[in-house]
Amino acid sequence: MRSPNLHTIAALLVALGLTACGGKASFDIEGNINRLDYAGLVLANGADTVSPAAGATSFTFPNRVDYGTSYDVKIQTQPQHMTCSVANATGSAGHKADIVVAVTCSVNAYTISGTISDLSGAGLELANGSDLATALPAAGATTFAFANKVEFGKPYGVGVLTQPSGQTCSVSANGTGTMGDANVADIAVDCKAP
Repeated sequence: MRSPNLHTIAALLVALGLTACGGKASFDIEGNINRLDYAGLVLANGADTVSPAAGATSFTFPNRVDYGTSYDVKIQTQPQHMTCSVANATGSAGHKADIVVAVTCSVNAYTISGTISDLSGAGLELANGSDLATALPAAGATTFAFANKVEFGKPYGVGVLTQPSGQTCSVSANGTGTMGDANVADIAVDCKAP
């Protein structure tokens, strides 16, 4: 395996050789993608665009870039339900032997919260499924929120883990579902004396 310095020197020598012969070296703009679960991603280098399919782990722009030409790869359109970012996105062709951009994507995640009615006792613990996220509302609280977010498309299920002192509480509305593209804020918990 050649070291990065030898690889870069070799590319520059090729570029110089082509220039001496009247030609101009050109380079592919390629990249690696980490976790592209959904469709819709569009990458752009100026007017040149590429749309990797869901599940793709690499991409190559259709047009090559001439030696010495600047490139600047950006996210033109985010994929559905995800947010992607780009690293190693700018430079000048020929500065390195290869132009390799890194795209990292993550599924959007949203918060879960709701309201509490008639909570007078202390010690209420609410849990969201098996992720052990708990919301610990104080006596008299009228709202709750979980610290952990839930990714798009994942199920959620809010229940009472521990009853408050002197009361029985239950989730009375919207406690289960599948996370969409927005925060869930309409879960209702009702408390009463046993």
